Amino acid sequence: MGKEPKIIKADISEALTDSELSDIKLFLKRVEELVATEIMSGKGSNIFLNMKAKRYAPVQFSVSLPKEDYLRSFYMAFRFFYLQKERSNFLRIANLVNRRTDNEMSREYIERLKEILSGALARKQMQMYINGKEITPTLLIDLWFNAHYFHSDELKEQNLANLKRALSIDVCRFMLADAVYEASKVVIHLANALHAFAEKK
Repeated sequence: MGKEPKIIKADISEALTDSELSDIKLFLKRVEELVATEIMSGKGSNIFLNMKAKRYAPVQFSVSLPKEDYLRSFYMAFRFFYLQKERSNFLRIANLVNRRTDNEMSREYIERLKEILSGALARKQMQMYINGKEITPTLLIDLWFNAHYFHSDELKEQNLANLKRALSIDVCRFMLADAVYEASKVVIHLANALHAFAEKK
């Protein structure tokens, strides 16, 4: 993800509505649940990809991932910040804070977090295309969340099945886990910036 930003406390100048304050507190509660997962607490965050290339031979991939139970609970906690309809959606909360602050440093910090999150979800450890379509972390999250982990969307199930046939499933699972892990660190940065404010209310 590159150099992580120094944590700056969000300076919310305008009064929040009861609904907005409730959403911020829900966001912080969801972050506590995310931090408590085995992966984010450091108990099982071994997410690695190694590549070996020999002349005239296909590239070989070696993937290290946490236990599937750890991954499932991790994704369950993260989805509350990713899904657009959730009150605790990261961009929703970040934009709410920026609307309510007149402090330029706070606003710049929140915008920086949004940029880093966007980068984490578009990271290109490797460029991969299948039938002309680029395989990005965002695409993988959409397919795995909606076809495997939380829903049974038939079209996405078919697209995921096609992806598994065309590409190593371990590489796909690594890209998914790595993107969610990096994005989760940004979510926690926003929570740290909001804690001091929320504690006053």
